[in-house]
Amino acid sequence: MQRILIAVLTIFTLSMVNAQETTILLKGIITDRVTGKPVGVNYEITDAQGMKVADAKSNGKTGEYSSAIKPGADYTMFFYGFDILKSTKTISIPPASKYEEVAMDFTVDKLAKGMELFAVEGFDAGAVKVNTLGEKVMAETIAILKGNRNLHVNITLLPDMAPPRYETIAPPKQDKKKKKAGEPAIPPQQKLLNPTERVSLNVDLQKQRMDAIIASFPDAAAQMKRVHFILDKSSDPSQDAKRNTMIVNVGDVKSLFD
Repeated sequence: MQRILIAVLTIFTLSMVNAQETTILLKGIITDRVTGKPVGVNYEITDAQGMKVADAKSNGKTGEYSSAIKPGADYTMFFYGFDILKSTKTISIPPASKYEEVAMDFTVDKLAKGMELFAVEGFDAGAVKVNTLGEKVMAETIAILKGNRNLHVNITLLPDMAPPRYETIAPPKQDKKKKKAGEPAIPPQQKLLNPTERVSLNVDLQKQRMDAIIASFPDAAAQMKRVHFILDKSSDPSQDAKRNTMIVNVGDVKSLFD
């Protein structure tokens, strides 16, 4: 009986050891989300405790990557590079009792001049400082600049949207014969006449907004060398329809050797 128990314990122990030693090869292709072309990008893989388990780079010509990790766990993949918008992906690897290859493809955003990062209604009408949405955009823009040292951004400030103007439309006449007793009358309707109209460009206000944004940078002197402002009064139907007053675009993306 004792020998059987020892044998069972031995088998169980060996099984546990084998499970712990089992390796999964995570592999796949990393491409640019916009063009679909392969991308050479740095990536790190960390486990649920934040411990780094892999640090490598995908092939610049094929986009292929591969890293050995343990099965039955969740991981975070962090993608970065001088011309890549930093991003993270959470992945789950199923349990396995023997060596397996798990294929997962990923996409990243390769920074390109003119690429739109954010477009929002970043100011309340007439206000100098950004609103809550504008604060979030600026915080993310500062983080992107900090993480991509060779990146320049253009911040375009557009005039505020004009105060809404409405037209009252009389309701259709109800047929007294068909109208049910006690049925309420149809109220008049309000039609918005200027959903995409902007106020005239107020240069002084926009410059005050620009100064307020500059003041929000933790290291303005250094980072403002890579931030360029555009005060725009031109009409863009797509931006007008979305009521955007702040647009952040990628400017120059300097090479590592520039």
